[in-house]
Amino acid sequence: GTVDPTVFLTGLPAEALGDKVALKGDIAIDNRVFDGTAIVAGRKVSLSAEGLVDLADNRADDLEMVVRVRDPAVLGDGIALRDTRLTATLDGSFDDLAIAHEARVGELDIGGTVLTRLRQEGTARYDGTRWTLPLDLTVGRIASGNTMVDPRLVDGTGRGTLVLTGSTLLADDLRLSFPSAAANLALRGDLARGTYRIRGPVRAQGLALDDIGTAGGTAVIDFALAPGAPWRLSAELDARIAPVTNATLANLAGTPIRVRGGVAVGGNAPLDFNRLRVNSNKLALSVDGSIRAGTTQVAGSGRHVDYGPFTVEASVTDAGPSAALVFAQPVTGLENVRLAIAPTEDGFAIDTDGESVLGPFAGQLALVAPEAGPTRISIETMQLSDTQLTGALTLVDGGVDGTIALAGGGLDGTVALAPRGAGQGVDVDLQARNARFGGDTVLRVARADVEASGLLAEGRTTFTGSATAAGLSYGTLFIGRLAAEGELDNGVGRVDASLSGRRSGRFVLDLNAAIRPERIAVAAQGEFAGRSISMPRRAVLTSLDNGGWQLAPTQLSYGDGAMVAAGSFGGGNLDFDFKLARMPLSLIDVVRPDTGLGGTVSGTVDYRAGANGLPSGEAKVKIEQLTRSGLVLTSRPVDVTLVAQLTDTELAARAQLANADIQRGRIQARITGLPAQGMLLDRLREGSLFAQLRYRGAAESLWRLAALDTFDITGPIAIAADASGSLRDPTVRGSISGEALQLRSSLSGTNIRDIALRGQFRGSRLQLTRFAGTPVNGGSVTGSGIVDLRTLGEAVEGRILEIRGPTIDLRIAADNAQLLDTGGLSATVTGPLRIVSNGLGGTIAGRVRVNRASWTLGTASDDLRIPQIATREINAPANRAPQAAPSRPWRYLIDARATSRIDVDGMGLDSEWSADVILRGTTDDPRIGGSAEVVRGDYTFAGTRFELTRGEIEFDANLPVDPRLDIRAETERDGLTVEATVQGSATQPEIAFNSNPSLPEEELLARLLFGGSVTSLSATDALQLGAAVASLRGGGGLDPINQLRSAIGLDRLRIVSADPALGRGTGVALGKNFGRRFYAEIITDGRGYSATELEFRVTSWLSLLAAVSTVGRESLVAEISRDY
Repeated sequence: GTVDPTVFLTGLPAEALGDKVALKGDIAIDNRVFDGTAIVAGRKVSLSAEGLVDLADNRADDLEMVVRVRDPAVLGDGIALRDTRLTATLDGSFDDLAIAHEARVGELDIGGTVLTRLRQEGTARYDGTRWTLPLDLTVGRIASGNTMVDPRLVDGTGRGTLVLTGSTLLADDLRLSFPSAAANLALRGDLARGTYRIRGPVRAQGLALDDIGTAGGTAVIDFALAPGAPWRLSAELDARIAPVTNATLANLAGTPIRVRGGVAVGGNAPLDFNRLRVNSNKLALSVDGSIRAGTTQVAGSGRHVDYGPFTVEASVTDAGPSAALVFAQPVTGLENVRLAIAPTEDGFAIDTDGESVLGPFAGQLALVAPEAGPTRISIETMQLSDTQLTGALTLVDGGVDGTIALAGGGLDGTVALAPRGAGQGVDVDLQARNARFGGDTVLRVARADVEASGLLAEGRTTFTGSATAAGLSYGTLFIGRLAAEGELDNGVGRVDASLSGRRSGRFVLDLNAAIRPERIAVAAQGEFAGRSISMPRRAVLTSLDNGGWQLAPTQLSYGDGAMVAAGSFGGGNLDFDFKLARMPLSLIDVVRPDTGLGGTVSGTVDYRAGANGLPSGEAKVKIEQLTRSGLVLTSRPVDVTLVAQLTDTELAARAQLANADIQRGRIQARITGLPAQGMLLDRLREGSLFAQLRYRGAAESLWRLAALDTFDITGPIAIAADASGSLRDPTVRGSISGEALQLRSSLSGTNIRDIALRGQFRGSRLQLTRFAGTPVNGGSVTGSGIVDLRTLGEAVEGRILEIRGPTIDLRIAADNAQLLDTGGLSATVTGPLRIVSNGLGGTIAGRVRVNRASWTLGTASDDLRIPQIATREINAPANRAPQAAPSRPWRYLIDARATSRIDVDGMGLDSEWSADVILRGTTDDPRIGGSAEVVRGDYTFAGTRFELTRGEIEFDANLPVDPRLDIRAETERDGLTVEATVQGSATQPEIAFNSNPSLPEEELLARLLFGGSVTSLSATDALQLGAAVASLRGGGGLDPINQLRSAIGLDRLRIVSADPALGRGTGVALGKNFGRRFYAEIITDGRGYSATELEFRVTSWLSLLAAVSTVGRESLVAEISRDY
C-alpha cells in the first residue's frame, strides 16, 4: 500500500520520501516485535529491510537495510548523488544503536566539482540524541575543471567523524589525503535548511605549472552552499614556486617565488583575488583583480630590486592582453616611466612616456607578428627632449635587423643592427652639434662624434669605438674636451681617455684601462690648479659571482693629500670605504666651479646601499683651516671635527668648530623616521628632526662661510638654538645676541658699527626683537624683524645654480644715519626703512628725510654694468664653459625728500640743492625719479667762475640715471656780463654763452679761454677754440677740426696736450697715409718743438716705428700687436 510520512516526518527525510510512499512487506508482529522484510519506495530514495525490530525494548537485532538514491538531488540544490547505494546493519538498543555500513557513490557533483567512485565503510552509532559516523572514505577522482589541479586529485582518502544532531551536521576533524595534496577541514551543515559550510587548510606539493615551475603551499578554504543561493568558495593562499623553470621569469623575478593573499569564487560570481602578494628575492608585488565573463583584470603596485617601485594595471580579453605599467625610477636617469600595451589586429601597440636625465620622452611603437612573416617592431613616433627617433627592427633568423635614426635637438646619427656571421652586429654613428637635453639638470654638448662597431656572438663578443667631444656641461660640471677610444675582443681589451676642464682652465686628466673578463685595471694621472693628480698604482676591479665588482684598495693623490678607496658595487649592493689624509677641499671646484672652499679634510667615510636601495654609512672626518672665498671676502680659517652616522631610518651627526676667535662651537643633529622611499635629500627633509647649535665667537667665522658678498657682518656673537619638526618645516627655539657687531656693504657703501643685537628663534623663524647700531657719521639705526629659515637651501624650479636663501623681513628706523656711499652718491637719512626678501632677491623700501647727501656728476657711468646686448656668437670655442646664471638683484622702493644740503659737484658744478626724489630700479640698475632745485652754488668753465641763478634737475625713473639739466649762471669779466646756460642730459650737456653787450660765441670763448680777442689767437689756439665750440654742442653740430682735416687732405688731425717733460706745449698733430703700409705724422706746438713719427707695416701684426724730435729723442722699434 501507500502511506504519507509527512504527518510524522519533517526536513530532509520528509523531502526524500515525499508524501506518497509505497510499502510492501512480510512482517510477523508479536507484542510490538516486528520480524520480517519490508520495501519502502519514496520519491527520491528507496529502502529495503530485513530483520527484527523490538519496539517494546526499543532495539533492533541484525536489521539489514539497503538504501538507493532514486533522485540525484536528494540533498538539495547544488549537490547531486548519482549511482548511490548504502548497505547497513542495525544492531542494539535505540539509545545505543550501532550501524555497520558501506556506502558507494558513483558520482558526487558539488557545484560542478565531481567526485567519482566514492566509498565509505564503517560503523555509525546513535545514542538517542545524535548520530556519530567515523569516516573511512576513498575517492577515485575529483574533477574541478582545473587542468592543473585535477590530475593530482586521484586515489584520495578521507578520515574523520561526522556528528548529526537533529538536522545539524558537524565534523571538526575531517582529513583528506591525495598523493600530492592534503586537507584538514571542518564541516557545518543544516540538513533542514540544506546549508553547508566547509573550512580548513588545504596543502599541496609538487604542482607542475606549465612553463613556470613547480609549486606547493597551503590554502585556507571557506566553502559555503545554500539552497536558492550560488555557492561560494574563498581561500587564503600561501604558496611557493621553486624551482622556477622559466628562465625569463627567474631572471626577472628571482627564485623562489612566494604567493600570499585571498581568492574568492562563486556560482554566479567572478573569480576575485585581493591583497594577493607576490614576493621573491627581486620582486615584491601586491595586486587585486578579478576574472569575469572571460575578462581578467588586475591592478596593483610593487617594487623590483633592479627597477624600483612600480604600478600595474592589466586585462586579458578575447581581443588579447593589455597592460599599463608605471615605473617610478626603473634605472638611474629614468623616472615615471609608463608603458602601455594594447592589442591590435596584427599585434600590439606600445605607448611609452616618462622623464629622463636627458629630458622628457614619449613615443608610440607597433609590434607586428603576422602568421606568415617575421615579427617587426616599428617606431611610429619617439621624441627624447628635442631629438626624434625613427626606424624599424625586424626579428630574423640570427638576430635583429634594422636601423634607428636620431635627428633634431643638435643630435644626428644612426644605430644599425644586422645579423653578421654567427652573431648580432651593431654599428653606432652619432654626431652632436650644440645639442641640448632639457632634464631637471640641463645637459649641453657643444660638439661630439661617436663611432662604434661590435659583434655579439655566442662565445665571442667584439667591440671597437672612439669618441671625441668638446664643451660638455651637466649642471655645474663642465668638461672642456674629451677624447676616448677602446677595443674589446672576447672580453679582453683596453680603453684610453683624456679629458680637460674649461678653456684656460686648470684641470686635465688621462685615464687608461686594461680589461679582462674577470678583471679591470684603471690608471689615472692629471693636474688641477697647479697640483698633480696621480695614482701610485692602478685601481683593480674584480668581478663577483653576483654580477658586481670588487674594488681593491686604491690610492688617489692630489697635491699633498691622498684618498684610499675600496669597496664593491653592482649585483644589487653598493659598499665603499674611503680614507682621507689632508685632501684639499679645492678639488670640489672640479665638479662645482667657483665654490671657493679652502682647507684639507682627513678621516674615514663608509657608504653602503643594500638591496632596498637605501643608503647608509658613517663618517669621521676633520677639516683643517676651512675657508670660503667670495668675490670680495675670504672667511677666517675654521677647524671642523665631524662625526656622522646614517642608517635606513636615521641620521645622527655631531660637529665641533674651533679657531682663535671661537670660544664655543658645537652642532649636533638627529633625524629619525626617514621614509623608506625617495632620494636621500628628500627623505632627510621629511624625517623627524632634533638639532642643537651652540656658538660663541666671531660672527664672520660663520657668515663668510656662506660667501654672501652683498654685506659682511663682523664682531662677537652668541647663538643657542634647538630645532625640532623637520628640515622641511623646522621648529626652532633659542636665542641670539651680540655686542659691538659691525655691518658693511660694498654694494651700498653702508658701514654700521657697535651693533647690539637680540633675537629669539621661534618655529622656523629668527625673531630679531631689537638691534641698534651707529653709522660711520655718528647717527643711529634701530629696528626689529624676522629671518625665516623654512625655505633655506631649497632648489628653485630644479635649477642647481639658484638656491633659495632665508626669507627676510626687517623694519629699520634711521636717525641721521649715513646708509649710502657709493658711485659718487652718498646719503644721510632719517625715517623708516623696510628690507624684504624671499630668499632669491628682495626689496629695500622706505620713506625718508635726507639730512645730507652728495652727488658727483660724471661718475655714475663708472658704475654701470656691461650692457646685455642681444648677440649671436659664431665660431665660439667649444671648450668654453657656459656662464652661470647671475643672482637676482634687489629692488629699490624708496621715497626721499630734502629741503637743502644736497651737494652736487663735478662737471664744473659746486652747488647745494633741495630735492624730492624716488629711488627705484634694482641694485644692478638703479633708477631715480623726481626733481631737484638749486639752493646756491657756482659753475666754473675754463677757469671762469659763474654764480648759479637758476637750477633745476629732472629725474626720470623709467630711464637709467641721466637727469635733464636746466641751469643758468652769470659772471662779469672785462666789462661784460656773461650768462652761461647748461641744458640737456648730465652725460651729454649742452652749454651756451650769451653776453651783454652781445658778442659772438667764439669771441666770448676766446676772451674766457685766452683772455683776448679771437683775432689775436695763434693757429693752435684757434684749433683749441674750435674744439671747445664743438664740445659745447654736446658732440653734434659744428665740427671744425674734422672740417679742417678734410679741407687740407690729411688723414689725421688732433690736438696734443702739453708735456713739460719734453718741453712741449699744447700742439697739433698732422698725419698722412702713403699707401697701405706707410704712415707719417708731424707734431708741433708752434713754439719751437717739433717731432716726426714714421710707421711701416710689415704684416698685419708686425710694424717698424721710427721717431725723431727737436729735443734729441730718436728711436727705432719693432711693434707686435694682436687684436683680442
